[in-house]
Amino acid sequence: MEIVDIVVEYPSGLTVTDRATFIVDLDQVCISERLAFVIRHLSQSESPPKVSARGADCSLQLEARTDGTFHVASKLADRPERNGLWPKLVGMVKSPTRDQRQQFGRFMHTLSAAAVIGAIGFWHSTSNWSVFNILSEVNLVLAFVLTLYVGMVSMNGE
Repeated sequence: MEIVDIVVEYPSGLTVTDRATFIVDLDQVCISERLAFVIRHLSQSESPPKVSARGADCSLQLEARTDGTFHVASKLADRPERNGLWPKLVGMVKSPTRDQRQQFGRFMHTLSAAAVIGAIGFWHSTSNWSVFNILSEVNLVLAFVLTLYVGMVSMNGE
């Protein structure tokens, strides 16, 4: 049993919102007496409403029954449970919003600027150029190019 938010939307634009009990095993939603009263009285002057419910795990499209309860017609969108920091971070990486992509692009541009500054500083501070020093310089330049490119792609929203 779960408490869900139920939304009754009439074609005229009237929207009634209330809480209801969702019995998962029976795919049934039990509404309060006051909401049943309102729906009965509005059915005399309004067209049939569209009824939906939103719980913690999913959104449901509901169909009215004769006994005053509602049956689940279809599950609109199952959402995985996102409790904790790690699932939220994974969600941001898997499907970022436009604003998150733009912020990621700005972060990449910051890293590319840090790589350029590091490469220039390393170039000026090195007097003995060994193979390791050359590889370090090449790595900083590659980091600059890659982070600049990823930042530009992310800023375009791709």
